[in-house]
This record gives sequence, C-alpha cells and structure tokens, in this order.
Amino acid sequence: MKVERIQDIDAIVNKRDSNIAVVVLHGYGATYQDFVPFSDIVIKDKNPSWYFLNGITPVVMGPYESGRCWFPIDMMGLERALSNGTFSDFFKGHIPDGIEEARVKVKNVLESLREKYDYIYLGGFSQGSMVSADIAFHNPELVDKLFLLSSTMVAESEWSKVCQNKFPFKIFQSHGTGDPVLPIQGARDLKSFLEDSDNTPQYLEFSGAHEVPPVVVNELDQFLRES
Repeated sequence: MKVERIQDIDAIVNKRDSNIAVVVLHGYGATYQDFVPFSDIVIKDKNPSWYFLNGITPVVMGPYESGRCWFPIDMMGLERALSNGTFSDFFKGHIPDGIEEARVKVKNVLESLREKYDYIYLGGFSQGSMVSADIAFHNPELVDKLFLLSSTMVAESEWSKVCQNKFPFKIFQSHGTGDPVLPIQGARDLKSFLEDSDNTPQYLEFSGAHEVPPVVVNELDQFLRES
C-alpha cells in the first residue's frame, strides 16, 4: 500500500490486478487509515484495488487528538438535537455546509478511476456514508455498488430531486439499533426514502452502537460478491 494524491484528495491505495475498485470514505474525526483492514477481509478472492480516501478538512477532536472530516458538523447543535428529540431533522432538514464541495472533490476521484476500472464500489461509514450517498445519487453513472454503514437521511429536499427513478446500482445499508451518535430512526428514514423511489436497499439492523461489527462485514462481503 502507498499514499497517493488523487485529484485534490489523499488516499491510501492498494492497487491489484483487477477490474474492480473499492472506494471507502471514513467517518467524522477519523482518517483514511480506519478501514484499511477491509482490504484483507472483504471480497479478498476477487482481488479488487482499494482506495481509502482522507477527509478534505482537518478537525480537532480533543486536546491531543485530531482527524479529518468531509464537511463541518455543529457538534453542540447535534448534541442538542439528540437530547431534545429533534435529531430526525438535523441532517435531513437542509443541505449541510460543505457537502457540495466534498461531492465535487470525490466525484473528481471517481471520474479518474472510471477510466481505469470497469466497476467502482463506493461507500463509507457515518459521515463518509452520507457523502457517498450524496455522490452516488447525483452521479449514478460513476457507481456500480453503494454501501452505507451507519448512515442517515441528509438533505431530503435536495435528494428528492435526484432520487425519483431506480438507480443502476444496488445499495447495502446497515445500522446499530442502539446507535447513540446517529440514531436508528435516521437510518429507517433513509431506507423508507429509498424504497419510495424503487431503490430498496439490502438492509441490516444489528444489536449494537455506532460501529461495524463482524455481522456487517460478513454481509457487506456477500453483497459485494453478488452480481
């Protein structure tokens, strides 16, 4: 593996002799290193190339801890929404500042990969899955499979404009029923939203929190294997 600059984004890249590229976006405050172990576990026998992208903006998570994000989040506002029961509108009620910039930058990466690979599987965790969905919904020609791990409904009015027809790609979605960061209702809202446009995802709820447990890894592996 090595670090490459692709368009305007740094990526940990594991290139293999394959016509498949898997592109992974990490969650808020993490880095592109988070999901590197996937390359040794998920669809290993298909030997895809892996691209773990680094968030476009640095973010301070604590006195001695920093990471990256795809767009800024008002963390105090999110905490208030979680505590007063208004979370369902926190992300889906508007277009988050910065998500359009992230969409453009990741789109540029996907366009460069489309020239090299026959299949592009795009997905991510938490905020990375929100951006992955946003990109895929706006640019369905660049994605062959979409996986959304611990995601939520975002920018409903904007997404409704581009999710009126069936997409050419299949969708995998997973979420923990006890997720304290992005409550399960947001995932269920996203599932219902996709069903309404004939894009019913392969959906997995698990007993857990904001995480990717083995049961999700196994189901994701199977999803990406299927034709």
